[in-house]
This record gives sequence, structure tokens and C-alpha cells, in this order.
Amino acid sequence: MFTKKTVGSSLAFSLLSICLLAGCTADNPLSPVKPCVTINDNCLYTRATENYFEVYTGTEWQPLTVKGVNMGTSLPGRWYTEFPADRELYTRWFKEITAMNANTIRVYTLLDPSFYAVLAEHNNNPENETLWLFQEIWPDDEVPGLNFYNQIYAEEYRQEIKLVIDALHGNADIPARPYRAYGNYTADVTPYLLGLMIGRELEPDEVAATNQANPNLKPDQGNFVQTKAGASATEIWLADMADFAAAYCQSNYARQYPVGFVSWPTLDPLIHLTEWEADGTPGYNDREIVDPNIFRAGPDNSAGFFGAYHIYPNYPDLMNNEMAFASAKDDQGSFRYKGYLKAFMAIHPPYPALVAEFGISTALNTAHLNPDGLHHGGLSESEQGTMIVRMMRSIIDEGYAGGLIFEWSDEWAKKTWNTEPFMIPWERQVLWQNAMCPEQNYGIMAVEPSTRTLEQLLNEWQRSDQEEVLMPVETKPAAFGKIELVEAGADEAFLYLAFTLSDATFENGNHMPWEQIGLAVGINNGIADAGEFRLPFAGLPELPSPVQFLLNLKTPQEGLLLAIPSYNRGRLNFNPQLSATGVFEAINTLVNRERITMEGLSFPALYANESLLNYGPFTPGADHYNSIAHWQVLGDNRIIVRLPWMLLNIADPSSGSVIRDSRTFRDLPTRDELAIEAGQGIKLYVLTYQKIQTAAEEVSAVPTAIDIFPRSGNRFDSEAEAYRWMLWEEPQYQFRLKESYDTIADYFGTIK
Repeated sequence: MFTKKTVGSSLAFSLLSICLLAGCTADNPLSPVKPCVTINDNCLYTRATENYFEVYTGTEWQPLTVKGVNMGTSLPGRWYTEFPADRELYTRWFKEITAMNANTIRVYTLLDPSFYAVLAEHNNNPENETLWLFQEIWPDDEVPGLNFYNQIYAEEYRQEIKLVIDALHGNADIPARPYRAYGNYTADVTPYLLGLMIGRELEPDEVAATNQANPNLKPDQGNFVQTKAGASATEIWLADMADFAAAYCQSNYARQYPVGFVSWPTLDPLIHLTEWEADGTPGYNDREIVDPNIFRAGPDNSAGFFGAYHIYPNYPDLMNNEMAFASAKDDQGSFRYKGYLKAFMAIHPPYPALVAEFGISTALNTAHLNPDGLHHGGLSESEQGTMIVRMMRSIIDEGYAGGLIFEWSDEWAKKTWNTEPFMIPWERQVLWQNAMCPEQNYGIMAVEPSTRTLEQLLNEWQRSDQEEVLMPVETKPAAFGKIELVEAGADEAFLYLAFTLSDATFENGNHMPWEQIGLAVGINNGIADAGEFRLPFAGLPELPSPVQFLLNLKTPQEGLLLAIPSYNRGRLNFNPQLSATGVFEAINTLVNRERITMEGLSFPALYANESLLNYGPFTPGADHYNSIAHWQVLGDNRIIVRLPWMLLNIADPSSGSVIRDSRTFRDLPTRDELAIEAGQGIKLYVLTYQKIQTAAEEVSAVPTAIDIFPRSGNRFDSEAEAYRWMLWEEPQYQFRLKESYDTIADYFGTIK
């Protein structure tokens, strides 16, 4: 463990640190693993130049294009602040990250000591590729009065800066504390520290409140980081904290590292003509500024300064709507993302601009639509890889110092604005994976329910004891369309349903004859006393109990999960009513809010149809694997469907609760606002139906039922049992590299 040193003994200190890194012996006292350059009595391993980062190789400074990943470490069943102390996990992850040809990782806050110990071991092993580290020092999310200068808040952040820097140098023994990492930090990872990041995505309300509460501050004139005349209070605060961090490194360890601040397009100095309010004032995402041009390195800063920016293609909406970006193109066509990168770099000062977050989510649904197809979710693992490579190419082409993909692994603890209200209670959301939540599914590594196969998941639920179909079909065998078996299963992400039809149904090479037959299912999600008693099919008896949803598999191109109007989440209706109208409708949810231009013109709100179900093999490794598929046909006669829990208004599958709230909502509910109740299990009413051709050879709007299940003669069996899955308190999960991994690895391998 290092002891704190003062400036003045820098040569002895540098030699000592080299020996400690190398495990020096008396026979070979000066065989360095990672030598440094001494400048003005300070040891430098890395530095930020005018445009790029550089690392010292032992003989020279070498430019480094940053190509890496952000690392979140919340595992299923755990929150962000429950940092895993798992050496084996970190060892495996570092090997997989370097095998992806990445050279850098970024963490957001101090992690468990085991993380840094394994990182040091990895980097000190000459057989491993080096993994450089960006360490962010996270300021608390709760800011008293939204004023960063609150005395207690500012002092606590300075203390956190000290602790993190001490820990990075292997010189900290931190007592247990709530919501922050602690333990005995003995590994010095600073020879691989590419930079310290100060701050986070500051909210405009915080910036405004801080600036208003501190109007007369003088520009910061720190020795390491300064601000120019005209700096706002927030900019001065960021510079002061960055200067404090750099000064602490020098005064206590005689070392310097690049230091920078974190920001995002919401706070950029560009004027965005499409982010305004109806009253003619700038909108939330263009209201406040943290200007990169206001910062500069101080006279004692030898390691340099940089900006770390979170730049995504689909949010804020200015990325989609600004005409200045719409004309941008790459070799694949229109690319607004490239347009923003170019515009921002054109006003950036001469220090490195790092795209510290960019990525694509593989969630089954989206939270923002992008005109160029880079949506906030709703994209496959294959598309994720292709789009990340496309963005990284533009990042490099436009002169950025590199990019860090968000993120390495999926995190179930995350939320998205249009899914958070429906994961109830909030305290249990980490126990299950919301496959519809974009923020939970950004990883290059999937973190998904455990290794049970489909066969292990599905349980025979009910088997038909009928020999004939309900309505024989001309020219077809008597068993055409017969439903033989219904199965159900559940895991931490999906409800699984399987329907086995008679073998005689399939002709013409054992393919499902979609031009003649379809399959539909009325689904009761656990609310036993409310819903719809009729399904929209001819010749069908009334249901013995109500349903809230209709699964309708018409063709592989048209699979739907519809809702009754009184329980349609897209309409913000959460109180199912008794009905016998047979009306089911699409679930269209808000994804892009209305935006107003400076001239008062409107970009209308956009909605996504969450009722659309994708077809394809959804088992990883299968031919033509489709990670965002909802259903597939296996073998000759078995249809298997997986439905994400939120799609059925199930609030918490781990405890079996469902959403039910009689109130009227005009906007999305807030966290934990919606009422829930214990579900009574899933009930299914299944039918096959014939697509009768009209004289014009068009499919009839009201198909005729062929067979129904469960049956009692010509009616649905009123004694059918509900399917109840096993509840859980500890989720089971596994890790899997997504299809995007190899695509990214191949491209990263070309970046030198």
C-alpha cells in the first residue's frame, strides 16, 4: 500500500511506484511494468493533448483512440449501490472486453476493491491486452435546493473525490457506508488511469437553480483547471471540483492524470430551433448551458483536460428534428447523428472531446423513434452491432477522441420514462427483467433468465380430450385445425405459451397454412371479475369468464396482442370493465412528445404500436435467430409465444401482482402511483379459425372458429384452471454475449 507523499520526493516516489507495480526483487530492482514520465516533479502515465489521449509506452508518447465500454455492475436482484465483490466475474469480463478489441472501460463511481485488484492483475500480466480506465466520481443525485454550492453537498463531494483518488492509488481503507462502495483498497491502478471524470448528466433545473443562487461568482483561476470570463456558477463549480481533484493527486501522490467534466446535448451551447415552448421560450432540452469553451487547463496542468459527452442518436428529440442535422449523410445514407457530431465538434475548444456514452438498446419496444432507424429500443442484437459500428465510424471521422459504448452488460435495475410507471412496486423491479424497457437492455452482454430450455420452461397445462374439431372444414381432414395441447411457462422476463395443433393441419411440406388458418387466444391476466366475454370470431360461444387481451396470430407478418379499451395502457386506462362487445384494440404508446420550433411550428407526438408481435426463432444460437421475436413455429405443429410481462399489465411477476386502478390519468403516472392487486393466475381461451375467402378473394373480416380450447362439447369449458407460475424472491440469471459482440469486435480490430 502506498503512503501519501509530498511533491519534492518525486523521483524516489516514481521509482518506488515502478517497483511496487513490477514486484521488484533485490536482483532486479528497476524492472518496470509501467514506467512514467516525470514532468515538473510529477509522474505522468497518460495525458490529454489537443485532440486525443496519449499513453506512455516506456520510450515515447503514443496516441490512443478510445474504443471501449461503460461498465455498470448491478446484477439481477441487486441495485446499483450493491457492488459485487466477485473476482471471477471481473476476470471473465475483462478478458471478454479485451477480446472484443476494446482498450478502455469507464465506471461511474467507486466500485468494490475486488474490481481494482483484478484490473491491476489483468493489466500487469504481459499476456493480456491493456485495459485503460476512466473513473468517474459521481456527485449525489439529491442536491439540496438544486444548488451545487450547498455547503454540505459540496463538501461531501470533495470528500468523495479524495476517497476515490486514494482508492485508485491503493491507499484507502474505507469503513462501511450506505449507497457507496467501501473496503480495503490496496491495488494501484493509476498507471492505467486514462482520466478522472467530474460530474454527471446535470439536469437543466439543477443548472438553473445553481446559477440563480450564485450570480456573482468570479471565474475559477485554479492551478489545474480554470474558467474564462463569463462562466456561470455551474461551470465554475465543475472547474473547481476538477481542479480540486487534480491538485489532490499532485499534492498527495506527485502524479497527474487527465481530468474532465461530463455533459450531454441538453446542456450544449448550440441553439436548437426545435426545442422551444409554446410561449416562445427555450424548451427544457435547450434552456441551460455548460459551455466547453469556458474551460481551460491551468498553468500547472501537465496531463491535460477533456470533455466527456453522452451523445445518443434518439434523445433529446433535437437529434431527430433539427433541419441542420437532417442533411448529414454517411456511406449508408441519411445520418442525423453524424450531423450533430459535426456541429458540436465545430464549436469545441482544443482539448479532447470524448463520446463517453453512445449505444443501441435491444429491448423489444422503443421509448423514442429516430428517423434514420436508430430507435431507443425495438432493435435486434444484430442491428445493435451494425448501428454501433456506424456511429463509431462517424465519431472517429468527425475528430472525437473515441467512444465508449453504453453498456457492457444489461442491468435490470434501470428504468425508462415510459416503462417506469408500470414496474410496481419499484422496490421489487430488480427481481425481474422488463424485456420492453430500453434502458435495461443496452448491454453487449445479455443478462437474462437462467439456462432452462423451452422444454424445461413449458409445462403441460391442459390436453384436449376431443376427437373432432368444432366446425369441420370442407376439403380438409376432420382434424384440420384441432387444438391438442396447451402449455404454459414463466421466467423472470416472459410468460411462455405453446399450442400444439393436429399434425393433419399441416400440408404442403409441413408448413403452417397461414392463408387458410389462424390462431387466437383470449387472455385473462389475473383479474378474474372484469373484462370482455366475447371474442371477435363467427360461430364462437361466449366465454365462461372475462378476458382483457386477445392474442391473434394471423400470419408471421401479422401477429398481434390487443387490449380491451378499458384496460388499454396506451390510452392510460387501467380499470377493466365488464363487456360483451368483442372489441379489442391496438396498444399505441407515446414515445416522442410534441415539440415546438422557435417559429411556433409543431413536431407532433409520435406513438409506437406495442401490439405488433415479431416472428422468428428467439432461442439464441438458432438459425435466423431474432432476439426481438415474440413467437415462432417449432417442428410441424407447435406454436410457441413469449409475452413480456409488462405487455399484459402485470406489475410484478415475481409476486404475481397486476395493475388495476379506477382513476383517470391524463399523463403517465409517476413511480408507484398506480394501484395493483394480487393476480389470480392466467386463464386462456384458445381457438383456431378459418380464413374464409369472399367472392372478391379477400379474407373475411370475421373469421369462423374451427376449434376451441378448453372445450366442453360445443362450448368453452367453464372449469378450466388458471395457470399459476412459481413466484420468486431471488432471480436466476445467466450471461450471454449478444450477436452484436462479434460485429463490434471485428470493427474495433480495425481501429489502431
